[in-house]
Order: sequence, then structure tokens, then C-alpha cells
Amino acid sequence: MELTSDFKELVRSRTEIVSLIGESTTLIPERGGAEYKCLCPFHEDHNPSMKVYPDRQSFRCWACDTGGDVFTWVMKREALSFPETMRFLAERAHLEMPEQSKHQSDQFAKNEELHAVLKWAEMQFHECFLKSSEAKDARDYIAERGYNQQTVEEFRLGYHPEDWDWIQRKAKPQFSIEVLQQSQLIRPQDDRPGYSDYFVDRVLFPIHDERRQTVAFGGRLIPGHKERGRKYFNSKESPVFQKSRVLYGLPNARDGIRDTNTVLVVEGYADCVACHQYGVRNVVATLGTALTEMHCNRLKAFAQKVVMVYDGDDAGQNAAAKAVGMLIGQSVDLRVLTLPESADPDDYLKQNGTEAFQALVDKAPEAWEFRFNYEVKKHGLDSINSRETVVTEMLQLLADAVDLRGTAREDIILGRLAPRLQLTESAIRNQLQRLRSGNRAPQFQSKPVRDEEPAVIQEERIEFHRRPLTKNDRMECELLEILFTEPELSELTRQEVGVDDFLNPHLRDVLQIVYDVVELGEVPSFERVTLEMERNELKGLTVWLADQAREKGIEHKLREDADGSASTLLRQNLDTLKWRREERSHKADSQKQAMSGDGNDAFSMLQKAMAFSQKKQQFIAREH
Repeated sequence: MELTSDFKELVRSRTEIVSLIGESTTLIPERGGAEYKCLCPFHEDHNPSMKVYPDRQSFRCWACDTGGDVFTWVMKREALSFPETMRFLAERAHLEMPEQSKHQSDQFAKNEELHAVLKWAEMQFHECFLKSSEAKDARDYIAERGYNQQTVEEFRLGYHPEDWDWIQRKAKPQFSIEVLQQSQLIRPQDDRPGYSDYFVDRVLFPIHDERRQTVAFGGRLIPGHKERGRKYFNSKESPVFQKSRVLYGLPNARDGIRDTNTVLVVEGYADCVACHQYGVRNVVATLGTALTEMHCNRLKAFAQKVVMVYDGDDAGQNAAAKAVGMLIGQSVDLRVLTLPESADPDDYLKQNGTEAFQALVDKAPEAWEFRFNYEVKKHGLDSINSRETVVTEMLQLLADAVDLRGTAREDIILGRLAPRLQLTESAIRNQLQRLRSGNRAPQFQSKPVRDEEPAVIQEERIEFHRRPLTKNDRMECELLEILFTEPELSELTRQEVGVDDFLNPHLRDVLQIVYDVVELGEVPSFERVTLEMERNELKGLTVWLADQAREKGIEHKLREDADGSASTLLRQNLDTLKWRREERSHKADSQKQAMSGDGNDAFSMLQKAMAFSQKKQQFIAREH
């Protein structure tokens, strides 16, 4: 969606952040209304740790470091994309969305048509299930599973008759064959021209996105009927349905998730529906895929604790172990529950009831602990060889999780793992370091880490405050703190320091946006810069930088040592960054010449080294 900065600013100016946040949580005024505080909805908060700043139209939680503006709040609170958030806030402010580009307008219209045909199909399937004589076996099957009428209505369960062009005939007056095919309701026939309906003679489970829009269906064969393919299958992916993003039952589970700050993830929609009927309302299901990073990122908008629930058989155990490997680096309280006696959630609830199930959920081990128990069960700890195997598997798990490296979470895991293995913590740390420096390729590495960049690089969370800042980080943070305090200094800064002079990739992105605003001929104030940011993690970082500037008294320092053109503080920062650039350039040139092996350059190299040494001494003397 092509949205101008003017329209974004109009939406933000019409959205008072205190009013917006106050719609879903209780705000407590402080400092005569200059600030507000509240319980943070993004982690388990018992003492109000979130601050809302009306003057900057921003918020920040001082415990979990989530922060941003009105757009960030809606995106994280409602798990919406930026275009969806803009539409939500524009409608809230009674503003009409601007014209879109032809391509975007066409795509939006196509998606709206797909949503319309899928919603219509859901109604047809549901009405058929409730009223048609052809659906008697489907109703009997659902009743045998124990689903009551309220559950049938809530989840809009449906049925497609044993008729290969039933949905096509019903759609003729309203929807074209092309739309039916794009929505995955029909498919081309293999042996002759024409199309056949996709979900023939199946009980249907409509699949909805976070906005309760119908995006797909899951179909289940009826026991005793003719077998046609797999027992369960879902719609194929379409422009409105991607399995790695959508979680079945999320719209139904949102209140339960927020009430408990916990979400349970089961493996299929039938188990999800059963849990809800038994009163376990914070349950969602994956759709033919393992829980992904995208799923986790969506769920973190609603709850800090994620419990993956797997069947108790070998296949469930193996799937759980694999999922832990992919997700252990996530900044979420990840737990794994494998049910006893090879039961699935539906069976366990029927046999043992809700309280027994909830007791298992409450005692579900953390992801690392589940994986440790899994490896011990698989290899044992009786012999030196088996113990060494368990050590290697566990440390390889940590080594492969790049986003875990150097974090407090990793330190805690190592501290708990060492006594379990009857080893010292230093011993397993040394082994972990050897694994990381070895040649084995990481299995779950999400992104490479450059040598010059900090080790902790995460797309969804930039956790500067979870680790000590490097000297380079501090230098780059300070420059941005200065610019957010006195944005008029940005033009001077841009003349002396470039974006490539920053080493930290996230700080570099923030500086780039500051310079982009300057290029537009505008003052890059905090509000104007965050307006250009569609990435929530950058907004949170920018709020943190502005808070740091306030805590350090940057405004006072700039005012008291100004020399007419730029403060001493800014000048020192710029000179240090420029010197760092020269050091890096000298190092790169020296390495390049050394690798060339040309003896004729030896004297030239010596001259350059001496000149550089003199400049370094001058810089050090000037700094002191």
C-alpha cells in the first residue's frame, strides 16, 4: 500500500496514544499527567512497568523493553501487518484511506474477492451440515467425537456432500470458476476437461486469520465412507493463506490466551476444537506444519509463555525434539508437553478431564529440559560414551541456535545443564566454544553474524539492555542520542559521518532513516523518524535511545558546552567515529598489501605505518 508520510502523520495525529492504550488497559497518571503507567500486556507483569509518554506519542516497557508508537501498539497487540494497522487506525479516526497504486489496488480487490468467496463457501458448508439429509453421517461423526451444538456453531463446522460439482453449481450466479480455483475450492480434473470440487464428502473446519476472515478449510474423511486420499487435508496455499503464518483457532483463543498469558499449540484442528469444548480456551493448532518462527512471533504479541503439546507416541516425541531445535533461540518461555500413554489431547481430556490436563500443562518442562530428557532416554547416562553423546547433542543444540549466543538465556541454560551432566560449567562452555569454532554447519542458523557486528542480532527484538554494550555500540548510540535531542545537528553530522561508518546493523538502519528525512529537507525529530519506520523493533530501539538521552541529560550537556556551531560532545563523537573509520581503512590497506607479497611495497608500507602512528598519537593527545 502506497501511503504518504503526510497521511501517516495525519493518522498518528488523530490517534491519541493515551486514549488508544487506555481502551484495553488501565492507565495511571504520573507527574500531573505528563506520563502514565500500566501493566504491560506483552509479558507477565505484576507491577506496572510500562510507561506511556503523551508528549512523544510513544510507550515503553522497562521490564521487557517493548516500545514504539501507536502503530507499534496495534501491530503487536492485535498481531496485524502495517497496512492492516493503518487501515484499522484510519477507520478508528474516521479517515478515508488514500488511493492505492493500480497493482496494489488490483491485488487488494482480488484478496477481498477471495475472502468473500471463502466466507460464502463457509456458510454453504455450515448450512449443509446443519440441515441437509446428506450430512447425517457427518453430524453423527461429530456427535460421536463429543462436540456439542455450541462448539459446532462457534467453529462453524461444515460438510461438503458427495457431489463433485456441488459448490460449482451453487456459486454460478455469484463467483467465477477462476475465483473458485484461486480460493482452492475446486481443482482441474486429471483425466478430462473441467473441474471437480476439492472437499467432497468431508467434514469441514473453516480456518480464519487473526481478523476472523475465512482463508482456508481443513477437511476430515468420515469413518466408514469411501477413502479419498489422506484422512485430513487442508486447502492448498493461496494469496490469503500461508500455513507457516496462520494458526487454527487463534481468533477463538485470544481472550483465553490473554487471561492466562499462555498459549497451547496442538497439532491439529480436531484436538484444538476438543480443548476449547472442555474449557481449555487458550489453544491453537498448526496446519500440517511444525511451529515456525513466524508462528512464534505472532504468538508473542499475545503471550510470553508458549506450550507445545504433542502426542505421547514416538512420532510425537521426535517431532517435539525437532521443534525445540528450531525454536530454542526464541525470546519466549517455550515449554514442551508430551502426553502420557501415547494419548492425544482429545483422548486425554475425555479420559482424565480438564483439571488433570491443566496440571500437566502447568508442569510442562522448559524446552531445553525436555530435549535433555529426550536425549537421556535415547542414549542413557550409564557409560562414558553415552554421557559424551548426550553432552554433544545438547551443546550442538545450543551451538546451532545463533540467536541464543551470548545471551543471558544461554548462560542460564548452561548453568542448569552442567550439574545434570556432572560437569563444571567451564568445561561445557569450552566444549560449546569448540563446537562453534568447528566446521560443522549450523542446522538452524537463521542469519549470519559478521565479525564486526555484535553477536546478538534478532529480527523481532533488539535487546541492547540484555547484554553489556560494546565500546562501538556506546559510541554509535551516543551520536543518535545527540541527534534525537537536537535534530537540527543532523545535517552537520551527515557531512562528516556516513551510514557505513556505523558497525551495528540496527543503529545503522536508524541513522539511515535520520539521513533520509534530512534528504527530504525536513528536521529528523523523534516523531518524524519513527513515522518512517514500519519495523517495530526499530521503533522500540528508537524509544530506548530517546529515553537514554533523557536519563543522561544530553540536552543539558549540549547546551552547556556549545561553541556556536556544534557542542564539544558532538565534536568529540564525530572525531572519534572518523578516527575509527581511518583505523579500519588503514588495517584493510595493510592486510591487502601484506597479502599481495610484493617486496617493492615494503618501503611504502613502512612509510604509511609511520604516518598513521603519528596521527594516532596526535588523536590520543587531543582526546586527553
